[in-house]
Amino acid sequence: MILTSIQKGDPHQPPLVFMHYLGGSAQTWLPVIEALSQHFYCISLDMPGFGDSAHLSPASIATQAEAVRATLKELGVSQPWLIGHSMTGKLVAAMALEAPTEVAGIILTAPSPLCPQPMTDQQFAMQYEWQATREHASQFVAGSHHKPLSPELEQRTLDDVLRANPAAFPYWAKTASQEDFTQRFEDITLPALLLLGEEDDNVPRLEQQLSSTLHQFSPHEYQIIDGCGHLLPLEATEKLVAIMSAFIKKYS
Repeated sequence: MILTSIQKGDPHQPPLVFMHYLGGSAQTWLPVIEALSQHFYCISLDMPGFGDSAHLSPASIATQAEAVRATLKELGVSQPWLIGHSMTGKLVAAMALEAPTEVAGIILTAPSPLCPQPMTDQQFAMQYEWQATREHASQFVAGSHHKPLSPELEQRTLDDVLRANPAAFPYWAKTASQEDFTQRFEDITLPALLLLGEEDDNVPRLEQQLSSTLHQFSPHEYQIIDGCGHLLPLEATEKLVAIMSAFIKKYS
């Protein structure tokens, strides 16, 4: 399975591979990539069921990992930094733990943890009883960000949700989000950065992220982004660019 992608920057620069949240697409990371591509080779992927990969069936974490590796092999990318957002945070952490020598480091942005993701009844119902309507999609997007988005970003985010494979939302809620990787791998030496929005109620807070996921990586760092919700790439673009650049340069 080869995933569609957006590529920006010089392929001779260090590669950064971006993966999006539930309902997003390769476009979700575009504001961040526009800046980082001045110094890095940036590849942003459409995960199975989303973006231009919406025709693909939603997939388990293992199948997604295989697709990412196959796509990077086709693109000639090796030793990338893996950057996951929400849904793909679990994927990125699992991929790194499974094959740490293939990765330069990871950045987990408002990630789903390695343990089964806790959800409120309302959060589960929103995804499991998914309706591919503008009203339902608007509620989903509104519940994902705390800072207002520009009209252009708000519309693009809504359009991404609406063009996703409707089966991807219940599959994530019932199956993929509940996969448990906490007892599968040894701790590893690999730089890992955790970024969380101060106002994000969609994923676990710092203590659970540390105990379930981040403790398996050394060295690791974390930052809480003030006044932001779940859509950090869109709500705090400039801050993410600065933090990510500094972290990657520190450990490269």
